[in-house]
Amino acid sequence: MRSCDNLRRLAALTVLALACAASLHAQSFDLDRDRESLVSLDGPWRFHPGDSPAAPAASPTATPGFLWAQPDFDDSAWPLLISDHSWSTQGYKGMSGYGWYRFQVHIPPGSQPATLMLAPILTSFQVYVDGKLVGKSGQFPPTLIPNTRINHEVYSLTETASGAARTVQVAVRVWHSPIWAGYMGGGPYSGGNLAGAQSSVALEKSHEQLARNSRFVDYYAYSVAAGLVGLAILCLFFIRHAEREYLWFALMLLSQAADSALNVSKELYAFPATPIFDLFDGMLAALNIFAAFCFFAKVLNARARLLGRVLLVFVILSPIANVLYWPGWTSPGTGATIQLILLLPAAFWIFWLLGKRALAGNLDARLLLLPTLFDLGFYVADNVAIALGQFGITKNPRILDTSIPIPPFTMRPGILLHLIFLLAMCVFLILRFTRARRQEVKLAGEFEAARQVQQVLLPDQLDQCPGFLVDCVYRPAEQVGGDFFQQIGDGQGGMLVVLGDVSGKGLPAAMLVSVLVGAIRAEAAHGTDPMNMLRSLNDRMMGRSHGGFTTCLAAHIAAGGLLTVANAGHLPPYLNGIEIPVPGALPLGIVAHPEYEVTAVQLAPGDRLTFVSDGVVEAQAKYNPRPGELFGFDLTRALSVFPAHRIADAASGFGQTDDITVVTVEFSGPAVSSTVSHGTSG
Repeated sequence: MRSCDNLRRLAALTVLALACAASLHAQSFDLDRDRESLVSLDGPWRFHPGDSPAAPAASPTATPGFLWAQPDFDDSAWPLLISDHSWSTQGYKGMSGYGWYRFQVHIPPGSQPATLMLAPILTSFQVYVDGKLVGKSGQFPPTLIPNTRINHEVYSLTETASGAARTVQVAVRVWHSPIWAGYMGGGPYSGGNLAGAQSSVALEKSHEQLARNSRFVDYYAYSVAAGLVGLAILCLFFIRHAEREYLWFALMLLSQAADSALNVSKELYAFPATPIFDLFDGMLAALNIFAAFCFFAKVLNARARLLGRVLLVFVILSPIANVLYWPGWTSPGTGATIQLILLLPAAFWIFWLLGKRALAGNLDARLLLLPTLFDLGFYVADNVAIALGQFGITKNPRILDTSIPIPPFTMRPGILLHLIFLLAMCVFLILRFTRARRQEVKLAGEFEAARQVQQVLLPDQLDQCPGFLVDCVYRPAEQVGGDFFQQIGDGQGGMLVVLGDVSGKGLPAAMLVSVLVGAIRAEAAHGTDPMNMLRSLNDRMMGRSHGGFTTCLAAHIAAGGLLTVANAGHLPPYLNGIEIPVPGALPLGIVAHPEYEVTAVQLAPGDRLTFVSDGVVEAQAKYNPRPGELFGFDLTRALSVFPAHRIADAASGFGQTDDITVVTVEFSGPAVSSTVSHGTSG
C-alpha cells in the first residue's frame, strides 16, 4: 500500500512541474534597451589653427579662460577635419604651435556619469568640457622638446547622473612642437575616440592597451631572446677571452636587445623622455654597427687599415648627430639623417668584405653573406626610407615596417630578419667553436708529446754519479718550456752539469731545448771541459735563435771536488748560500767565437751548490700587499741553502711568470782546502 501511495505522489508532482514550465516564457534580449552606453567619436571635428583669445571674465575675481573653450561659442565657421587623421594631411602641412578642436556629445536621460576617451594626440593637449579644464597630456606650458605619451587617455564628461538629456561641449587645445612638425603631423593621428559610461569606457581603454601591448610583443620577445643569447655569448668570451669575436657578437646582440626594450618602454610607458630616448637609441645603433664591423673584421681576418679606423670614428661620432636638435641646430629628422649618413659607410664596408671573401671561396663569408645582407640591409633600407619621408620625398616612410601576420600575433619584418640572422650567427659560432676545439685537442696532443719528450731529456736517477747527490726540480710556465738541464758523468768519478734557458716559452722554445740537449750529450762524449762545451753550443746556436737568445752555464766537478765553471749569460750558482763570482759573457748564438772566462772553486765535503734559472728571481707577486714585486736575488740567495723543491715551491707560490728550474748538488767527497782561481781562453 505504501508503494502505491508513493507512486501517486510522484505522478502528481510531475504534472505540477509540467504545468509550471508551460507557464514560463523564454528570456528575450533587447538590442536597444540593453545595449552598452558607448559611442564612437571618430568623424569630423571643428578645427581652428592658432591659440584662443581669453574669454571675458564673468566677474573681476573669476579665473580667466579661453574663448574657444566656452560652450556658447559659435564655431560654425570653422572647417571640419576628420578626427583620426593629423591636421598635416588635411591642409595644414608642416603646421606647428597651437590648434583647437571642438565637438559636442549628447547624453541621453538617465545615463550614468559619462567619460571621454581620446586617441593619442601629438604632442601636448588640454581637454575642456563646457569651458572647464578636465585634464591634459604632456607638458604645459609646452617645452621645445616634449615627451608625448602615445596612449589612449580618459577624461570626465559629467560628474553625476541626470534624469534629463544633456549636451556637453568638448574643446581640445593642442600644441604641436616645431621640431616634429617637419615629418609628424599634429593633432590626432589614429581612431579610437569614444564617449560613454565610465565602466564601458574603462573596459575599452583596457582593450586598447592590450591591443597596443600586442603590437609590441615582437619587440619584447626579441629583446628577451637576444639578451639571453648575448649574455651567454659574453660568458663564453670571459672563458675564452682571446677569441674576441665572441665579445663583438655579444655586444651586437645586447645592443639590439637594449634598443628593442627601449622602444617598448617608450611606446607603452613614455619612458624615457623623448630627448633621452633619442640619445640612447642613437648610442645603441652606433654600438651595434661598431660591434658588427669589428666582428666581421675578426672572423674574416680583415686588417684594421686607415680606412677602417676612419669608418669607426664616424660610427662613434654618429650619436651626437641624433641630438643636434637639442640646442636647435637641426630638426630631429635632419639629425637622424646625419647619423644614418655616418653609419652607412661602415655598413657598406661589411657588405663589401663579405662579398669579397665569399667570391674568394671563404666558407664563413658564404654562410654569413645572405643573413647579414637581409638583416643589416633591411635596417639600412628602412632608415633610408624614413629619412626620405622626413624630407617629403616619399609619402609612406614606414612601408618596409608593415607587420607580417604570424597568428596569434604579428611581427615586423625587421624583427623576423633579426631572428633569422641570430639563428645563422649561432650556427656559425657553433661551427667555429667546434673547429677551435678540434684544433685545441690536436695541439694538446702535440704539446703532450713534446712534454713527454722533454721529460725523457731531463736526467733521472740513472744519471746520478757516486759522491754527488743531485736534486732537480723543473716547472715550465706552460705545458712545455725553454729551460734545460743535463748532468753527465765524466767516467773518472766527476760530473758535468749544464743548464740554461731559451728565451720564450711553449713549443718553439721546447724544440730548441731538444737541439741543445742533443748537442750537450754529443759534445760530452769528446770531453767535459766547460769552456769547450759553451764554444760548441755557441756554434750550434748560430743562426738558430731567430731574434731570441739562450743563456747557458757549464760546470765540471772533479772527483776530488774541484769545480770549474764557464758562463754564457746565465745566473751564477750559489755555494752554501753565497753567490760564486762567475764572470758572464754574451748568451749563445749572438756572436761567433766568443771568449769565456773559467772560474775554479775547490769544494769541501758537505758543500751544497745551487743552480737556478731566471724564472726564480723574476717570479712576480700577483696579490697584495705588494703586487708586481719581484722575488729577487736576496730572497733567492737566502733560500739557496734549502732543498730544490722548497726553493721552487717558494718561487712558484710567490707568482710564477717563467719556467723555473732549480738544481742542487751536494758534494760528499774527501775534504780539500778551498781555493779560487780564474782563467781566460779565447
